[in-house]
Amino acid sequence: MAICFDLTSEQEEIRRQAGEFGEKEVAPIAAQIDEKDEMPWDLWKKMSLPPHRYTAMYIPKEYDGTEWPILDICIAAEEITFASQAAMAGMLMEVPGLAPTTILAGGSDEQKKKYVAPVARGEAFGAFGLTEPNVGSDASALETVAEFKNGKYILNGRKRYMSFAHAADWGVVMAKTDPARGARGISAFVIEKGTPGYSVIDRVPTMGCRGHQDEEVLFKDCVIPKEQLIGEAGKGLKYALSTLDETRITLSSGFLGLTRAALAEAVAYAKTRFAFGHPIGEYQLVSFSLGDIATEIEAARLLIYRAALLADRKVKHSAETASAKAFASQLLLKATNLAVEVHGGFGCTKRHPVERMFRDARTWVFAQGAPYVQRLVNARNLLPELTIR
Repeated sequence: MAICFDLTSEQEEIRRQAGEFGEKEVAPIAAQIDEKDEMPWDLWKKMSLPPHRYTAMYIPKEYDGTEWPILDICIAAEEITFASQAAMAGMLMEVPGLAPTTILAGGSDEQKKKYVAPVARGEAFGAFGLTEPNVGSDASALETVAEFKNGKYILNGRKRYMSFAHAADWGVVMAKTDPARGARGISAFVIEKGTPGYSVIDRVPTMGCRGHQDEEVLFKDCVIPKEQLIGEAGKGLKYALSTLDETRITLSSGFLGLTRAALAEAVAYAKTRFAFGHPIGEYQLVSFSLGDIATEIEAARLLIYRAALLADRKVKHSAETASAKAFASQLLLKATNLAVEVHGGFGCTKRHPVERMFRDARTWVFAQGAPYVQRLVNARNLLPELTIR
């Protein structure tokens, strides 16, 4: 089998444009976003405009999207995050994937036109609600319930980390319609902003990835029409997990971009910071550590690209996606920690962007499934006959 590692001319242009956008539009305001801790709406709007249309990447053309291959989204996500030195850039690249893709997985044509198409055009924003106060990685144990009564659904429960919920026009929410069936009793719903009984009750600032908060959403006797059910009852978790199988790949590319940014800052500092009469980069303790990160970046990219290619070919790729996210997550933590170490005490000050990268990394790796859970997925794939806990 012939293997080629070259990008096509179209993919090179995607990379060039993403790098240019990250450098010109995001990097100059990265520190400001971190300081203000507010959603950068102007940036979101710019991302929706030609020639980039990053808000449309995951969405089919019949719903006003551009429907990029997953591999192409990975290329853009890595480069925009690298050039901007900001996790927020990578996070905003994910937003058009999570909630809209869940509707694309099981929703009706009417739902796709009403909710997904405006996201592609940059006119709307969707939030994704799966995590709860008492439930994270064990999604099948969620406690939010949706009771069907008199032709409508009544939701009661809470969600956590429903990112940007306070500003979203609508949210995709997972709730149990048949608790006795466990994971097969979970359904997905789309709930519009302003629906009675649907409220954001807390916004907790996070250590990193500022501009987004841990938002807690309460559903209290929230009544929605049955038409707000996405697809079939009992298949909500299936829709959500199929979405995460793809968005975790592109998310990992964002991790890779921030890893590269941290490495670049560390290398630059190692060339100019002198200790005992020499640049610290001349000491093997520093230079070997930097070289290891550079090697692992190449390995991470290959894992990500393999998962992306399988996704684009519609081949099952859960294990490959888990491998990519697990490896890229740990590499990001390793690289940002090393970047701070190379800068020494100065790396802990806001004068250097590695301080922000370190905080972003520590927060961001938990998005869409903790790293250890990705290792669990791998272990279960390797030993299917055993019960891996």
